[in-house]
Amino acid sequence: MSYVLYKTYDVIMTPDPPLDVSFRPQDLHIEVTVSHARAHLPELVEQVRQGRAVYLTRYGTRQAALVAPATAEEAERQEDAYWSARAHKAETSPGKPIPWPEVLAEVERTQDE
Repeated sequence: MSYVLYKTYDVIMTPDPPLDVSFRPQDLHIEVTVSHARAHLPELVEQVRQGRAVYLTRYGTRQAALVAPATAEEAERQEDAYWSARAHKAETSPGKPIPWPEVLAEVERTQDE
């Protein structure tokens, strides 16, 4: 099985006339099956180290991804910031808090209608 490479192009322009525009392919990500990844994990990790994302597929559908640690850490940071903002908003909002059992009962009641 071979890798499926998806490419984009960086445009390189020189500032002096005449304008020189050249295109250089840049690999964005790779898609491989889970079974292929199992057999070739060291090579795929090297692809990630080179800046690519590796998507693991099963039956043609993406199931997981191998990404650089900085990418995963940024996603975690964004998620933490999101939930911190939500918690702060809940703590500072006026009004009486609603107990979870009441919220759950309201959700179930609206689903039955």
